[in-house]
Order: sequence, then structure tokens, then C-alpha cells
Amino acid sequence: MNQFTTLLLSSACAVALLSGCSGKDGDPGPAGATGATGATGPTGASGQNLTGAMFGFVTAVDEFGSPVAKNGVTVTLEGVTPALSTTTNSDGRYEFTNLRNGTYNISFSRTGLSTYRRLSIAHVGGDQPTFLGASSLTAPSTTTFGTAVVNSIFGSSVNISIPYSNSVAPNSYLLRTAIYVSATTGVNSTNGTFLMYAYPASSLNSNSGTISTAISKSTLNNAGFATGTSVYMVAYGVPYLLTGQTDATTGKTTYNGLSATSSNQIGFVVP
Repeated sequence: MNQFTTLLLSSACAVALLSGCSGKDGDPGPAGATGATGATGPTGASGQNLTGAMFGFVTAVDEFGSPVAKNGVTVTLEGVTPALSTTTNSDGRYEFTNLRNGTYNISFSRTGLSTYRRLSIAHVGGDQPTFLGASSLTAPSTTTFGTAVVNSIFGSSVNISIPYSNSVAPNSYLLRTAIYVSATTGVNSTNGTFLMYAYPASSLNSNSGTISTAISKSTLNNAGFATGTSVYMVAYGVPYLLTGQTDATTGKTTYNGLSATSSNQIGFVVP
């Protein structure tokens, strides 16, 4: 065999090897772990419809941070048609198979736990699975409140008191609250601005007590509330594990696991 023929055969072999290394493509939509087919997901930046697996794990805790069962968490891909979801096993593992490449928002939910969302997850597709690591869910706070009051406005601070109660809190557990404020009445965790955390002075009587705290003028000013502005405030119970997600458009962070009911609303003028 002459040298020219040898080179031609070597080139043909190289082409054949390279053609066998391409990723999977061409599938029209994801066939998820639940067996759903024909869904149309987001288009990848490259325009190629590569498909592949995406998986991860879920951990779950109660409101005081103690582990609870990981199974039965519903994991849903948002924005695909038809909707695509699966559930976690006893190890907290979930997986979507044959999922088209693109960018996804994913929600995690189970009765008794707060819903958690992961935003803008990039899935490349192909032979290498996308591993999402572990996502943590928490049970919401069950802290309830008595009547919050403004005790005084002295100098550069506003002094407030917030009675609280949590009948299932462990001994010496230091409960905390999240304070939200707004320049308009009807403030809540959705329309208000998160301002600060407030804690009881002592953890010795963790099941009930009063949170007494001072909100400084500088804290209010830094949050965008000018001196002389009327503001309205509420407090929410906060779980041990506080997770959240930030909206890329507004920059606002939504926290998971806040108590279902806030304290009463109180108002005051920024000193």
C-alpha cells in the first residue's frame, strides 16, 4: 500500500471517530422522570436541541433546624408545556431525563414545608448530566404575636415591643422576628421592605415573651425612609433556616418560612 492510500485511510478513520463523539440532539421536548412526553422547554442559547438529564437532592428541616423526611417533595419545572414535575425519593434525590437544554426555574414544595424556588438554572444537555447540588426546604415558623406597640421615640431611635408565643419551641431556643416597613398602610412581607431582625432579650422563656428593640434613625434612613416620613411596620416569625430567592428584575428578595400571620401593624414618624 503506497503512502497516499495510507493517508486517505487514516483521514477516513479520523472523520468516523469524530462523528461518533457528538452529543445527543434532535429530541423535540423533555420526557421527565414522571413519564411526561412532548413538553416544550426553553430554547438553549446555541439554538441546538440537545437533551440530557438534570438531577439534584433536597434536604428538609423543621422550623427549629432539625432534619425531617426528604421524600415526597414535588419538584416542578416552571414555564414548560405541559407542566413537568417529579418527586424526591427517601434520599431526597430527584431527576429529569431527556430534558431539552435551556434555562429553567424550579420550584420545590411539600405539605408542611415552605415552597422554595431556584431561578435561572442553566441546563446544557448532552451526555453529561446537569447536577444541581442540594436545595434546602424549611417548615414555616409557627410563632404568633400579641399586640405590638411603640413605646417611645427618643432621640434617634424608635423603641418598640412585640409580644410573641411559640408553644413548640425547644427550651432556650432563641426565637427571632423579621421586621418589614412601608411608607403606606397595609404593609406585609410582599409589599414591604425587609428592615432588620429582632430578638428576645433572653432565651430562657423561649415559648413566650416580649421582644423589645430599638429601630435607629440611620437604619430607617438607609432603607430609604427619610426623617419626618410616616412609616408602618409589622413583624413575622422566622425559622432557624431562612432561605430566599431574589427577583432579577426588581432585586427584591422573597424569604421562605416566615410565619403565616404577622403582628399587628404599628405606625410612627421617622425621627
